[in-house]
Amino acid sequence: MDTQTTPTVRNITDWNQVPGSNNYFRTSDVTPFIDGDGNLAVYNSRGNRRSWGTPKVDSYVRSLTPTVVMVEVVGWHKWTVSPVGGSFYFVSENGVWTRRTANHKAVKAALAATAN
Repeated sequence: MDTQTTPTVRNITDWNQVPGSNNYFRTSDVTPFIDGDGNLAVYNSRGNRRSWGTPKVDSYVRSLTPTVVMVEVVGWHKWTVSPVGGSFYFVSENGVWTRRTANHKAVKAALAATAN
C-alpha cells in the first residue's frame, strides 16, 4: 500500500518561468503538473507592478487522502474580472503521481470523505 502523503512539490517562484506572456496568462499556463523528476510543479509568483496592478499566481496544495492531492490555483492579471485558475487533482497510482479529473473514482471518494 502506498503511504506517501504528498508528492514532492517544486515551487516555481520566478515570474519569468510562468508560461505565456506573463502579463496575460491563461489557466492552462499556470496549471500544476508532474515534472520529469516526478515532482508536483506549482506556480507561486508575482510579476512586476504595472499601472493597472500586479499580475500574480498562487497555488495551494492540500492532501485529501494519503494518495490524493488537490491543488487550488488563483491568478490575476490585467484582463481578469475574476480570478484565473481552478482546482486540480493528483492521484498516486502504484507510487506514481498522475493528474486526474474530479470524476476519477479516487478523487470522488476523497472529496466525498472530506465533505462529511
